[in-house]
Amino acid sequence: MDKKVSELQQSLYRAAKADGTRRFYSLYDKLCREDIMQEAWNRVKANRGSAGIDGRTIEDVEREGVDAFLKHTAEELRTHAYKPSPVRRVWIPKPNGKMRGLGIPTVKDRVVQTAVRLLLEPIFEQDFEPNSYGFRPGKSPLDAVTETVRWLNFGYEHIIDADITACFDNIPKGELIEQITGRIADGSILHMIKQWIETGVMEGGIVSHTEQGTPQGSPISPLLANVFLDRLDKEWKQYGRSTDTHLVRFADDFIIMGKQEMAEHLHRLETIIAGMKLTLSGEKTRVVEAEKGFDFLGFRFVRHYSVRRKKRVTRWFPSGRSRERIREKLRSLTQTDRLSNRSPYDARNEVIVVLRGWGEYYRHSMSSVILGQI
Repeated sequence: MDKKVSELQQSLYRAAKADGTRRFYSLYDKLCREDIMQEAWNRVKANRGSAGIDGRTIEDVEREGVDAFLKHTAEELRTHAYKPSPVRRVWIPKPNGKMRGLGIPTVKDRVVQTAVRLLLEPIFEQDFEPNSYGFRPGKSPLDAVTETVRWLNFGYEHIIDADITACFDNIPKGELIEQITGRIADGSILHMIKQWIETGVMEGGIVSHTEQGTPQGSPISPLLANVFLDRLDKEWKQYGRSTDTHLVRFADDFIIMGKQEMAEHLHRLETIIAGMKLTLSGEKTRVVEAEKGFDFLGFRFVRHYSVRRKKRVTRWFPSGRSRERIREKLRSLTQTDRLSNRSPYDARNEVIVVLRGWGEYYRHSMSSVILGQI
């Protein structure tokens, strides 16, 4: 990261930490800085991604000239002429066989959203609870897995395996903006955020608008979701102090762990979620015992008594669903019609990349036998 951008983020973080009630009024002028725009471009380029509704790709921008593109975008921001475009809707398969809708903004909108995120993230990072791990700097799914194992080892073996119904699609826009304004008072920044969540989705040449939700797939949406779901973290933290329960969350995927039966705590969770104008999935949310095992973030966790060690131990390894997904991926990479268009060398390298990434994610779990099978 650029040194000046890092220093600015550290300054914003310290200011937010020094005063938990401070609202930030002057951010928009920093948005147009050359170093901020360049850092935003670097991140968008690293993430790649396809074109938005304008059909313009990362490669198109590079071919036409990145400097000119960034200067033009910064000038639009400076003169308040910038207006976001609707996002392009694409559908990707979910592990359960259903489809998830993603919204792909234009490259310009991705750069501007990333620039805004560079400014807002250090402010809200100070406010977020440590049990939140999704899409936060310096945190990863494996950190959430480590915390899950730690609390299981503390004896928190009664689990609420929770699922919020279409969380990103149902976040109420008004309440989201209200939570953002608790820290951000810059009218121009707030206006842009409102535009992004209200700009609509284009599918089949038709633009549609929704009363609630943030388009999943844009650079700013994970931060907005964390801002909104931080309310859940804080309410449960207060409740958990008196009930000896603990919440671990990665974006909208979370579990609640306790030492006692969790049925009554599930009712409390339903009340909190309803107060946020969201709903728990009756099909997917359940109370389970670690003795029987549960899935979280692609892992299967089981707590049982070890005769050899003469105590209860925790085992965690790739879930059955994760194993099936990697097998499906490998099958697709090695299908005959796909191999006919590539050399064996290219096919081998693709398989190696997939296996290496999968193995890296699971290598710290008790998965040697499973890794060998895959």
